[in-house]
Amino acid sequence: MKKMSKLSRKEVVTRARQAIEDEEKWHSRVSVREIVFGFNDGSVSTLALLAGVIGGALGRSEVLIAGVSAVIAGAVSMAIGAYISSKSEIDHHKSEIKREKEEVESLPEVEREELRQIYRKKARFTKKELHDIIDRITRDKKTWVDLMMKEELGLFAERFENPVKVGLIMFTAFVIGGLAPLAPIFLTSTPETGLVAASAVTLASLFIIGVWKTTFTKRHWVVSGTEMMLMGIIATVVPYILGDVLVTQILSGIP
Repeated sequence: MKKMSKLSRKEVVTRARQAIEDEEKWHSRVSVREIVFGFNDGSVSTLALLAGVIGGALGRSEVLIAGVSAVIAGAVSMAIGAYISSKSEIDHHKSEIKREKEEVESLPEVEREELRQIYRKKARFTKKELHDIIDRITRDKKTWVDLMMKEELGLFAERFENPVKVGLIMFTAFVIGGLAPLAPIFLTSTPETGLVAASAVTLASLFIIGVWKTTFTKRHWVVSGTEMMLMGIIATVVPYILGDVLVTQILSGIP
């Protein structure tokens, strides 16, 4: 194995600074989770609905109405859900900060001991080292509270996004994802032909999203893309079968 050459002090500092800047950029990027989740849910749920209603022998116009309605309703619902969940996380974080500040003010010795026990588990510090660490941290109450939030509760303010931004990202991703299976229905003459085209377009789109996701996850692009496609296949086949059985056979027998 080739031994890595020793880095100079300047190179070490430069690389460390670059790594920190990259991490800060990561926090400021558009949320990957919302993009992937919104696009996946929009395309898969719309394709699943189209498969179900086409399996139920509905006409082309009814299929289009159902598809467009599903995309609009789903996008609004997902956007509101993303906004509320994101805002709830921020509210929870703020309430925990307030509680930690009150505890630091009213029970400083207890909070110092909590810090001491946290750092004692991290490494085999000597008593003097622990004392120096705790003493240095607790001199600045802002730093003290911030460390308690991260070390004790695992809450990081950097990971929270603006709730409105999160909601808009989710809405946009869902609509774009929903249009992938819906567009071929507009361009084909029969619902059945449209479903075949919609399935192909959707699966290809899911594969592309899976490949794009590896930019951040570092997984193999074939595995990630195939995984996204398999979810789309399952979501297409099951509703089509259920729609065909339930609508055309069971419901047709009801007087």
